[in-house]
Amino acid sequence: MQKWLCFIPLLLAAATAALAQSAQTGMKDPARGTQKLRIDYVHYRPAVFDTEQIKEAESEYLNKGGLLYIYYTNVTDQPVHFYFYRLNGKDESYWRLNGFVAWDRNYGSTVEPGQSGVWEIDGITEDFAPGKPCKFSMIDRKEGIAGKCETTMEADPVQITHIRVLPGMKELEVHVRNAGKDKVQLGAVEVAGAQVAACDWAGQELPGPGHAIAHVTLAAPVASAKLLIVKVPVKGGGPDRTVCGHRRAFEDVFPIGTWNTDEENLPALRRMHIDTGVAGGKKTDKFFGELAPKYGHNAIVHTEVPTEVDTLRELTGNPNLLCWGLADEPDWTKPPNLMLLCEQMVRKYDSTKPSFMTLCRNIKFFQYAPITDIACQDHYCVTAPSSSLWKKFYGTRLEETQIYTRDLKRAAEPHPVWVWTQGIADWGERPKRTVPTPDELAGQLVLNLGQGTKGILWFNYGKKVAEKFPDAVDAMRLWGRVMCLLRQDFLASDPALMDIKAPEKINVAPLASRDKLLLCLFNRDYDIDPQAYPWREQKDVKITVELPSWIKPVAALRITPEGIVPADLKVSGSRATIRLASLRVCDILMLPNNPTAKEKLDADFKQIVTDEDKTY
Repeated sequence: MQKWLCFIPLLLAAATAALAQSAQTGMKDPARGTQKLRIDYVHYRPAVFDTEQIKEAESEYLNKGGLLYIYYTNVTDQPVHFYFYRLNGKDESYWRLNGFVAWDRNYGSTVEPGQSGVWEIDGITEDFAPGKPCKFSMIDRKEGIAGKCETTMEADPVQITHIRVLPGMKELEVHVRNAGKDKVQLGAVEVAGAQVAACDWAGQELPGPGHAIAHVTLAAPVASAKLLIVKVPVKGGGPDRTVCGHRRAFEDVFPIGTWNTDEENLPALRRMHIDTGVAGGKKTDKFFGELAPKYGHNAIVHTEVPTEVDTLRELTGNPNLLCWGLADEPDWTKPPNLMLLCEQMVRKYDSTKPSFMTLCRNIKFFQYAPITDIACQDHYCVTAPSSSLWKKFYGTRLEETQIYTRDLKRAAEPHPVWVWTQGIADWGERPKRTVPTPDELAGQLVLNLGQGTKGILWFNYGKKVAEKFPDAVDAMRLWGRVMCLLRQDFLASDPALMDIKAPEKINVAPLASRDKLLLCLFNRDYDIDPQAYPWREQKDVKITVELPSWIKPVAALRITPEGIVPADLKVSGSRATIRLASLRVCDILMLPNNPTAKEKLDADFKQIVTDEDKTY
């Protein structure tokens, strides 16, 4: 029995102490009287990352702390002006200047009447380890305690894992995971500072480990870059409380990208279903002035360290700007508090586009990933240099990239994460073949997709090396079809906790949305080889899934690069059994509720294939 708890921190514990709402409206402070700020919720998440299956280089100083988010609301009729915070009797200067926190952030120093906010503290020492005390207070400009709470740093088994912002900025999807054994009941979702017109739950009652998804309709669209604080009332699994999560509001998209935006490559990239790349310069340059509009190609624009404000001034408002990239792999050489300052600089110049950062070292994800609106990772398993210590000079187990994506997601939640997955670059660690085979490329892609990534960026597409390995180019194009077909489903789904039975060598990663289940399959029966990893095909593959309460599948569909292929499905109560004649490398299965799902997929797939011959 596979218990899909891979996203649950290993140090997860009973949340009773952390959930005690010890600072309710009207609680008295001995020195000041009634508090101005009500503490709504204390979210604690210990820093966890894999150190058993992979070994990072230069890992002497490991993060022993965790993330601490203090949610609060001004319950007075006057603004509250912050001065600093105090934790366990020490002012914020103590924690910052002694290096006990990687960074901390509050979204504005003034809290208006009725306004909610969050104070983020990224602690890295044992002072922030599970079970440690948390006596937190916020000091206002008159040096009085505006709000305080006292609890223990323990993780809540109920957590908001993803907040999706749909087109139009008026609808949200809120994913909630219950990692505990106790039944929980979820209430109507609240969004701070916004009126909720409707809330529809899928899986509102969770009898033990499980997943739930709320579709929330707001009375009016939220503004771009608005801080969304989502509140979910919870009964069970501890005292009654309101679990909170936050992110900034941007319409979520699923990019299919690559680094390369050279003019000579753009026609080929678009026919490979690639619509995003890394670019900079001026708005009058040929890329932004002519090529990006012509090919519908969006840009990740790096602002570098220190921040290049001329780039921000030049490209703010450009219609083909997708996001601002702070830096590439800053977790090698740049401290996280410096990256926080860069992120704040970008926000001051342009708050209309999300911030983005690519990381490479899983032992550092908890220090960096929550800083930006979108966190990304790049880890390549075949014939490429790496930050992990490989067992073989020329390659490692492909599951490593899955581990990195998993570790990144649980550090960034509920923010979306993207992944640089291995494409075509001229690496030299494996001289006989310096790029992945189509199988190695596909396997890494599906492993990353199964961990809940909301965007895929190929690294890379170099024309000269692509000409040498046309089979890899073809693989990128073919799997681009699958991502184009499923990009909205990847945005709408998140990794779910459910019981799964599968053959020992088959890795099954479930993604749940409100109307379907996706299963990302990977065959782990292969060898690391200096020329091409060989796979041993698995025959008569049987997979049994305990379905979420709202999933009533009418079919099992294999979503392949060649088209949609039905698979054998039997449903008995809440249990679905899927049989495949064979599985060689990887596959994506869809279990939809909609009986017309295949017809729509077939029509969409036909159009996607037609786009490969499009003339621009």
